[in-house]
Amino acid sequence: MKILVADDERDIADAIGIILKFNNFESDVVYDGTSAYSKANENVYDCIVLDIMMPGMDGIDVLKKLRDENNNTPVLMLTAKSQVADKVNGLNMGADDYLTKPFNKDEFIARINVLLRRSKTYNSNTLSCGNIVLDTEALKISNGETSLRLAGKEVELLEYLIHNKGKSISAEKLIEKIWRDEGGDSNTVTLYIGYLRNKLKSVKASVKIVSDKEYEYCLQETE
Repeated sequence: MKILVADDERDIADAIGIILKFNNFESDVVYDGTSAYSKANENVYDCIVLDIMMPGMDGIDVLKKLRDENNNTPVLMLTAKSQVADKVNGLNMGADDYLTKPFNKDEFIARINVLLRRSKTYNSNTLSCGNIVLDTEALKISNGETSLRLAGKEVELLEYLIHNKGKSISAEKLIEKIWRDEGGDSNTVTLYIGYLRNKLKSVKASVKIVSDKEYEYCLQETE
């Protein structure tokens, strides 16, 4: 699991990174809102921790832009303020939770774990991308006229690519997310990417899986 941390108070941001590492999370730590927004668009994160008061772009602005661009990564907002108005503003802009500084490290990790579990629990059974619909329960893709059944790992792989459409994702990241402890490797990813490409072509999908670099994949809409 990889988490993006953005806080302009460097001591706090670095301490959060250490706490996350101690609890077996990877993290990227930045110190302003502009960097946070750039990182969120460049990489795939399982959760984002945003301080509200930051230079460049504040946390609310970052959050709003991400949500406007359909980035649904769970977001935990941090602030030194405790006013209800700040909390309401963050939640209305699409934050998933809110924590006032200073906070207890165990509560922080508990909040992160809740967000990660919640994001898995409340994912919709159907996802749309281009002209196709992926039904994760029925294990099929459809273009409205033609449907095609997928294997379980094909569904998980396509679901992850749809959630991160337009982002280049490494085979290493896909192995971590899809195959976990099942012994997958880059050849396994290549094989399943090939399966999905053929099936997307079969249903005349308006999306395709491209390879920006060797062992990196990106789902894009075709022109």
